[in-house]
Amino acid sequence: MSLSDKYLALYRQYRPQKFDEIKGQEHIVKTLKNIILNHKIGHAYLFCGPHGNGKTSTAKVFANTINCMHNDEILIPCQECIVNIDRNLDIIEIDAASNTGIDDIRELREKVKHMPTNSKYKIYIIDEVHMLSKGAFNALLKTLEEPPEHIIFILATTDPQKIPLTILSRVQRFNFKKMELNVLISEIKNIFDKENIVADLDAIELICKLGNGSFRDTLSLADQISIYCANEKITKAAVEDLFAISNSDNVIQLINLAATNNLEELLTFANSLLEQGIDISRLLNQIVDILKDFILYKKTNSMRLVEELSEDKINEIKISNISRAYEFLDIILVSLKEIKYSDFPKQTFELCLMKMVKSESQQSNINLDKKPIDYFREELKKTTEKIIKKTSLEQEELNSKFNLSSIANTYNDKKNYDDLKIEEVNVDDILEKTAEILLSDTTIELENAQINDAIVSDNYDVDNFENKNIVKNNEIMGADRISLDQIIDCLLIKQYCKMKKPGYENANLTYNDTIEYSLIDSKLSNSDDDKQAKDILSNFKIIFSSNDFILFNSSLDDKVFDLNRHAYHDNLIKASYKIFNRYVHLFAITEKQIEEAKNYWVNNKEELKRREVKELEDLSKRYDETSSNIDWAMETFGEKFKIKK
Repeated sequence: MSLSDKYLALYRQYRPQKFDEIKGQEHIVKTLKNIILNHKIGHAYLFCGPHGNGKTSTAKVFANTINCMHNDEILIPCQECIVNIDRNLDIIEIDAASNTGIDDIRELREKVKHMPTNSKYKIYIIDEVHMLSKGAFNALLKTLEEPPEHIIFILATTDPQKIPLTILSRVQRFNFKKMELNVLISEIKNIFDKENIVADLDAIELICKLGNGSFRDTLSLADQISIYCANEKITKAAVEDLFAISNSDNVIQLINLAATNNLEELLTFANSLLEQGIDISRLLNQIVDILKDFILYKKTNSMRLVEELSEDKINEIKISNISRAYEFLDIILVSLKEIKYSDFPKQTFELCLMKMVKSESQQSNINLDKKPIDYFREELKKTTEKIIKKTSLEQEELNSKFNLSSIANTYNDKKNYDDLKIEEVNVDDILEKTAEILLSDTTIELENAQINDAIVSDNYDVDNFENKNIVKNNEIMGADRISLDQIIDCLLIKQYCKMKKPGYENANLTYNDTIEYSLIDSKLSNSDDDKQAKDILSNFKIIFSSNDFILFNSSLDDKVFDLNRHAYHDNLIKASYKIFNRYVHLFAITEKQIEEAKNYWVNNKEELKRREVKELEDLSKRYDETSSNIDWAMETFGEKFKIKK
């Protein structure tokens, strides 16, 4: 076999040689063409982005195009330049990973003084430039800032964060993006047609998904599967066999066994898949993809955003609620990191499955499918009638039903607060129901307000007992996001604590609350309410906490939205009291909201100096059973009610 007969890999055969052959980076191609057409060629460029998407290839095409002087079309290099690009003495490619030292850069500084051999420019393409040492970057700095007129630097990297700002400020930066799936599929189909390779469309789609947006990786996988299938048709099953991928039916079965808590069968089935050579990390990534589709479908009731499954396949998944799916995702994402560095990946995988079986998120207290809105309206009507009837009883009957001396005694001894409960109507149950309804559907806000009016008698003016500058929890409850104003108020309090402003010297409780929060598993019981609260409150970071609020953050937006929606749910308030030993407002914000707050802070410094922080409602008055029952008794009996001291 001669060297001329040596097989050339597909990604080398189809390396772009002209601008028109570069796919998926149209924004960069357009800019580079305009640079050439308008004769605005700079001295240094930085190409950054994920691997396998044409950074070095684009650099070579750009260098070859501006150095070619044999063609009338200035945007297309001549055939001779295309063929001889790797032998062109004026286009030098340097691997920074192998030439990381300061001596290598000093040698480069000496070479740049020499004029081009037979081209207009001497162009240095430095690949993986982030691998240079700090000393090498410093040595390159002066040359990069003021290079000779005949020198052009093109730097390429997958990790621009490691490049010093002094370098970044001296180059024109181009951000390459991952190849879109539809572009990859189109290109692979074209290449297969040119190579006379026959493949099913679903096989091509799977190959492109495995490529994860990298054109080079996708071509390498396509090359491998074409050799595996030889002259036979490439099928999806063949791709799954070669790359140790489990089909969706097996993945759904794994999820269903975990969802139904069938541990023995789950581990047996998982081990049978591993014996077939299934890659553990890929299997877990498949579970993540399918769970994502499941959540998207359940939240939107639409297949438009679903990528992996058909509607029939999604309906086969036996997960009872979305919270359980989120819990699975949390466990799997942690396990993926552990498996990457584990010496025992199989055992780590099995432990992951055990955790999935052990995790049993309970259904939300409010399930609108089982309890329609009409049902709640009827319940509201009944409870309202009961309360109105109750408040119209004779004073003597009320006195007989309530032992006033016992009520007064409970002011100093909370252990007896059960005496306050009304036998026929449990006011706390009504409050809990109405709070749940408001959280589950905003259309019932009117009914909730009517119930609150019914609980408080006509001559009881709530506003007389509340500061007008207090933010009430019903102004923010039930929303996915808290307002920017509320975030800024929280951050102002944080700043006041830092400055030790009078009244805020000891208001920063972040350190103590972080410790208490880390003990959430031991502080909450195994009751249904506590399990649900734990599911909502887990996996957050406390940004700041004060006497009356805690500000949480999570990288998962859905976790943030879920906490905000349930922040004033009765069982969540009680659970937070168990954790933090006080009644607090629970606020959660996304990464995007943090950035918005930072920008507002920078751009509105003068306004912030004049800003008055609004007080938050004292939740203990609403949720502390003893004090709320005493308030109720005082409102009901007026001056006749006395507290025995």
